[in-house]
Amino acid sequence: MKHNIWYDDQNDVAFLEFTSNYLQQDVEPILAKLKELFTGKKLKQLIIIMSSTYKVENRETRELSNKGLSELGVTHIGFVGGSAANRMIARVLIKTGILKIDGDFFREKEEAIKWLKSKRSE
Repeated sequence: MKHNIWYDDQNDVAFLEFTSNYLQQDVEPILAKLKELFTGKKLKQLIIIMSSTYKVENRETRELSNKGLSELGVTHIGFVGGSAANRMIARVLIKTGILKIDGDFFREKEEAIKWLKSKRSE
């Protein structure tokens, strides 16, 4: 797995930055790392940085990711950047309820952090 994953303690949010195409073989290691980062954390919010144009391998990859993120208890996802196709797929998943996590798209990570913080008072 070549992607970057870290937890920002100052903002109480996990980050996943894609550095190449998102493959099905990446799902399990990413979910395991997120589980580790969320251990002992009250908030389970995530920012996915897709600033470079990378692709998600296939539908199975998306489905495994969605299921795993839901099982981890992730409540909100801020997507930063991404191709028009990836944004469209994620919007469909969110709007149809297939992805049962509240999410939105942003140009900058600071906007995503601000949005995530606003969701904490709901």
